[in-house]
Amino acid sequence: IGWTAATGTLDPGAFILAGILFSWQFPHFNSLSWNLRPDYSRAGYRMMSVTHPDLCRRVALRHSLACIGICTMAPVLGVTSWVFAADSLVLNLYFSFLAYRFYKNADSNSSRKLFQFSLIHLPMLMILMWVSKSALKDEKTNKKALL
Repeated sequence: IGWTAATGTLDPGAFILAGILFSWQFPHFNSLSWNLRPDYSRAGYRMMSVTHPDLCRRVALRHSLACIGICTMAPVLGVTSWVFAADSLVLNLYFSFLAYRFYKNADSNSSRKLFQFSLIHLPMLMILMWVSKSALKDEKTNKKALL
C-alpha cells in the first residue's frame, strides 16, 4: 500500500516489499508464539504453535528462506542495486540460520533468539533497500529533462 501510495503505480517494487513483509511475519510471529504456548492453550486459543508445533517451526524456516529469494529478486526486477542483494544476504542467512536452529531445537532459547533478531531484521532490510534503491522512472526522466 505504501509503495503504491508513494509512486502512484503498482510496479515490481510493491510486490517485492509486500513479499518481504509477508515472509518476515511468519518467523517473527511463530517464534513469538512458541514461548507463549502455555498461555494460548490455557486461554483456549487454537494457535499453530499449540495445535501443530512441527508445522509452526517448519513454516518459520520456510519463510526465512523465502526472504533470501525475495531480496535477490529486487535487483533482478530493477527495484534495487545488486548491493542490496549482497548486503541483505548476510542478514537473511543469519535469519535462516536462527530459524533452522528453532526448527531443530524447538526450545525457548532458539525461539527467543529468532524473535529478537526478527525485530532487527526487518528495519535493517528496509534501510538497506532504501539505501540501495534504483532510481524511479520519473527521476530518470527528470534528470534527462534537466540535461
